[in-house]
Amino acid sequence: MKNSTIIPLVTLTAAAAFGLGWVARPDSADSDQAANPDDANTRQRVISSDNRGPGGSASSGSAESRFLSKYLQVGEISPQDMASAIKELSETNDPLLRQKMLALLLEKLTPENAKDAFLALQKNRRGGPMGRGGEDELRLLANAWGRIDGAGAIAALKEMSDAMGGEGGRGGRGGPGGLGREMISALSGWATSDSGAAIAHFEGLEDGMEKRFGAAGIIQGMLVNGVDDAMGFVQSLPEGEGDGREKGYYMSMITSEMIEQGLDTAQSWASTVTDPKLRSGAFTEVTRELMRDDREAAAEYIVKNGEDEAIATAANRLADSWAREDPEAVLKWADNLSGKAKAEAYEEAVESWVRESPEEVAEFIGDLDPSPERDSAVGAFAERVANDDPVAAMEWADTISNADLKLETQIDVARDWYRDDKTAANEWIAAANLPEETVKRITEPGRGGGFDFRGRGGRGGGR
Repeated sequence: MKNSTIIPLVTLTAAAAFGLGWVARPDSADSDQAANPDDANTRQRVISSDNRGPGGSASSGSAESRFLSKYLQVGEISPQDMASAIKELSETNDPLLRQKMLALLLEKLTPENAKDAFLALQKNRRGGPMGRGGEDELRLLANAWGRIDGAGAIAALKEMSDAMGGEGGRGGRGGPGGLGREMISALSGWATSDSGAAIAHFEGLEDGMEKRFGAAGIIQGMLVNGVDDAMGFVQSLPEGEGDGREKGYYMSMITSEMIEQGLDTAQSWASTVTDPKLRSGAFTEVTRELMRDDREAAAEYIVKNGEDEAIATAANRLADSWAREDPEAVLKWADNLSGKAKAEAYEEAVESWVRESPEEVAEFIGDLDPSPERDSAVGAFAERVANDDPVAAMEWADTISNADLKLETQIDVARDWYRDDKTAANEWIAAANLPEETVKRITEPGRGGGFDFRGRGGRGGGR
């Protein structure tokens, strides 16, 4: 297990997933360092160790050792001198030397000088206090601060954030408040050194958004010490505080750590996860990684686990990507699946195919025997053709066997119909004798179905 990977919150906000919709893994070496400053920290420590003499002291000849010696007093740096050292670091243009200098200062960080270091780095970064330069350094410093004084770091950063007006500066990007990302980085560092105390702090949070980001930060920190504790934390989250999409996202973080040990290892490990929701997240992340270079391998992996209901989300992801190129191939592949996974694949394939040839799709689904996959395919087809022929779309929706899915499809079709032709839609609504709440979902703006992580309205039953 690698022992220095804490993913900063910047990676959590890159994709905006559960509505938070979050993770993207950079491809370039520069992006890796910017997105993973703790890895940069590890590299900095290795670099700086090259210039150490006997006993671990920095060699007198190196630029960074001369820099550090100016501020050390009996092996420590006072708050005032730490602020001066950070200012000098900020004025250093050599990026390699700057990283060496920062690594040495972080080793001398204490509960007494950490706040001064943070304020100095914030003030002197490129672009000024509200600028974007040095964000990675700020988060790295916050992480180090959290490791040595978690409670103090969080309290001080919250006070600073409140002074910024909460939404001041960079507020709203990467978490609640003006220093949301830095607070999460500090919580992550706290979880690395004292996960029990960090979790106790997390449990006292009341704001839902703050708790979601906080949970991610704790997982990041715990992963430094291995996946077992992080898994235990995710499993301990109450329903509603990490359920569904959120737990799936948290599992993608843990699975990414396992993937670092090799895809074969990650695949074997995913199958051992006992909680179905967590196993679904693990399957999905492994599939996503396989899809990067080898779609056929991803397809085989899903078929291998095709009897497991937890593979359904992974099947959806692969089918969604593949169907854009060859929906008929997706349908052929889906015949090797069963249950929810097969239904998900059919839905994605039909959604893509109907854009190109609705007549062929109608013929195809017309020949299908009643089944969950037929229901999913008909639902997707009816929604796609609703704008052009709502009467036909409604007739197709009426053939869906699953009662919940049938109603949700009818509502989706009727909503489109109502926008385009209120008179005709109202006639159908009256004839259907729908409950008042269902009519409101059709006729009132903003009363659509619940949010679905794939970007469509929520569905019941077979989805």
